[in-house]
Amino acid sequence: MPRKLNSRHITPVTDPVEVCARIRNKSNNKEESCIKVINDTTIHLTPGDSKLFMVNNIYFLSSYQQTECQFSRVFDSNVSQKRLFDCVAQTMVDDLVRGKNGLLFTYGVTSSGKTYTMTGSLEEPGFLPRCLDMLFNSITAVQASKYVFVPDGMNGFHVQSEADALLEKQERDILPQLTPKTPNKIESAATFSFRNINVHYKEKNINPECRYSVFVSYVEIYNDYVYDLLGDVQLDPFNRPKPPQSKRLREDKNKNMFVYGVSQVEVASTEEAFAAFQQGQERRRIAHTQLNAESSRSHSILNIRLVQAPLDPLGEDLLQERSLICASQLSLVDLAGSERMARTGAGGERSREAGNINSSLMTLRRCLEQLRENQKNGSSDMVKYRNSKLTHLFKSYFEGHGKVKMVVCLNPNMAEYDENIHVVQFAEMAQQVEVARSEDFKSFTPPTTLHPSPPPQTDDGESDWESPDYSLGQPFPNLEVMDYADNETVPGLISMLEHRIGRMNAIKKRVSRYGEIFRSNLSSCTQHEQSVQQQLKDCEADLANKTKELNKLDRQVKKLESKNQVLTRTTQVFEKEKKQLQDQLSDAEAMLKSSQSDSRRLEMKMKGAVANTKAHVEKECEKRVRTVQTEMQEKMWVKDERLRQLKNIISTGGGREGRPTAARRCQTPLKQPISSVSSVSTGCWGIGPGPPVATKHRRSCSASHSNWLAHLPSSTVQTETILQPAIRPNKVVNVPSPKDVAGASKYLLTHQREDGTGEIETQLVKGEVFHTRSGGQQVQFVDIETLKQHDPQKNEKKSITSRRKRRSETSIEEASVDEQSSWTDVETRCAYGIGNTNNVAAVTNKRKK
Repeated sequence: MPRKLNSRHITPVTDPVEVCARIRNKSNNKEESCIKVINDTTIHLTPGDSKLFMVNNIYFLSSYQQTECQFSRVFDSNVSQKRLFDCVAQTMVDDLVRGKNGLLFTYGVTSSGKTYTMTGSLEEPGFLPRCLDMLFNSITAVQASKYVFVPDGMNGFHVQSEADALLEKQERDILPQLTPKTPNKIESAATFSFRNINVHYKEKNINPECRYSVFVSYVEIYNDYVYDLLGDVQLDPFNRPKPPQSKRLREDKNKNMFVYGVSQVEVASTEEAFAAFQQGQERRRIAHTQLNAESSRSHSILNIRLVQAPLDPLGEDLLQERSLICASQLSLVDLAGSERMARTGAGGERSREAGNINSSLMTLRRCLEQLRENQKNGSSDMVKYRNSKLTHLFKSYFEGHGKVKMVVCLNPNMAEYDENIHVVQFAEMAQQVEVARSEDFKSFTPPTTLHPSPPPQTDDGESDWESPDYSLGQPFPNLEVMDYADNETVPGLISMLEHRIGRMNAIKKRVSRYGEIFRSNLSSCTQHEQSVQQQLKDCEADLANKTKELNKLDRQVKKLESKNQVLTRTTQVFEKEKKQLQDQLSDAEAMLKSSQSDSRRLEMKMKGAVANTKAHVEKECEKRVRTVQTEMQEKMWVKDERLRQLKNIISTGGGREGRPTAARRCQTPLKQPISSVSSVSTGCWGIGPGPPVATKHRRSCSASHSNWLAHLPSSTVQTETILQPAIRPNKVVNVPSPKDVAGASKYLLTHQREDGTGEIETQLVKGEVFHTRSGGQQVQFVDIETLKQHDPQKNEKKSITSRRKRRSETSIEEASVDEQSSWTDVETRCAYGIGNTNNVAAVTNKRKK
């Protein structure tokens, strides 16, 4: 960008933003127009006779009255593209050549002619082709070779030699492109605009001691994201084009905003420039709406950058000093039109696009309003350029880094009255904003070789730059006088002397003239030498400053190097300590893991010991409880039996009829153990066993949350019993593996076998899984549940035989018991004493029926 002069103590000169209005043709000549041109700077807007009008079957009510607006220049619908270019854009191209920046954008509602004004048509080229044509016509004679100027990626350029530029050109021409470019559907349109330009303009203020190159870049702002329209198409692994990636905005060293990573294409002619523009147009986003068949859905920005650098004193190569390079820029912006979704019929993605377009335009308007308020009140409130990519990109223009012009496009149809009111209000507000005037770029003109001045002409038109002849004429003739009457020798001598005197005077004049020429040349050389000496002093001063800065930077580098060495040593010490601490931490972690492993082993061992001890104690306790319960129950049964016998003796009295009954009932010998008494008493009197007491069994497995592993062999037969296992295993396997056992806390084995009657007996063997010290697992079986079925008809005969066998055994036992206890029971003795005179018990071997 152009360098600015030091204006710290100088009030900058400002210029207002130039806003021109252009009125497009009516779509229907029979329709009434809402815009009337008063003069070259004034238009009159009127809503017409009726304030109610219909658009797309929707009625709108106008809320505005007649309005009169002022512009810098007003162009009616009959204006040509050439006249519009002469009045608006030509001066901006002149400023571009002089090293100044410029911003020209078109603003208006949708379908108001913005794109036509910027691009034009086949017959009437617009701003863009005419600017390119004028620029290349001006720099054709002083255009640099291609690839001499190279972008540095940070909005600047550097110069490379002609040999490097030629080598790069050969490489680009020989090597194939990595990615295909977008095909140009209208390739012949690259030159249509320039063939229809009747008048080719040319800027005369071109510095012949400089060389120029032109670079173009084309971007669009879509949904508040910046996209490069000239970048190469990236392909995915399936050779399909990838979606374009958005670009970021950055600020260069001169406080100018630019699109980082954008493609800058160097063009050598107007045809190449317009071909690049057409390539970008193919990628630009447009859509069909109810108001415009090809409505722009994004803001498009074409940047034309002119780079110039001076030649060396010999006039052969460019100087490669980057401070001598000037890069000026002209931005041509085609803004998307503001629109109402109710009128355009937008929906879905179109609605989102319209919202982003209106938001960015509203941000532009707010920024201009804030600039106007700051200039009006003398305040310095912050202008929120960052709220939109559009305003953020052009921030430097509004801060005095270029000239700003706006062309407001208006649609004269009566249905567009309300939209035109908003547009002209924005235009009037923009005209009140003043932008600081940028200074011309002061290019450095190096001293060139001295060319000889044209030879001076004499009065007769002959040049004095001939070989100097200082001879006075012919040599003296023979002067001997042989006769006093000789009249030829003396007159000839006189004439020759006169001729030599004239010749001498002419030589003196020529010498004097040469002296004057020499003095003038010497004076010019002296002045040139003084200027060169002054430039040399300036260069020496700059060199001294640069040397001071270099020395300062060297000292800083040495200081930083010493700090770096200290930090390096400190880092090494810290790394050594870190390594030691890591080793200690590793040892501690190993010890911790070992102790944790020992703790787990000890815990598992204690759990096993506790489980074994608990099971043993539980078995002993249950055994003792059952023994005590049995003993107490038997004692109760004996007491009850004795009490019943005594009651019977008291109630029935003595007699022989009662003795058999008493003898049959009293069969418990007193000398036998309590268990025998219990069994005999139960068998004799039919007293059933006591309430069942649960042996060592755990509570219901369904109430626990253990992780069960079910071992179900593949040969297991599914039974159809009502009672089924209530356990819901987490995993069922046919053959368990160590990994399956390691992930479970309970183990269930299903075993089936055939009993003596041919029925299937299913056993559920339950166990607990414990971890061993060696890292394995062991299963300890703790319980067995049995499930089986019986057929009562099939087992009836066997049951009868077994009952008979038990009865016979019971009769023999009763007989022996009766014999033993016949003299011990109170009832027997009483019966014998009362009614048995033969001293024999009558019912000793009889069984109660």
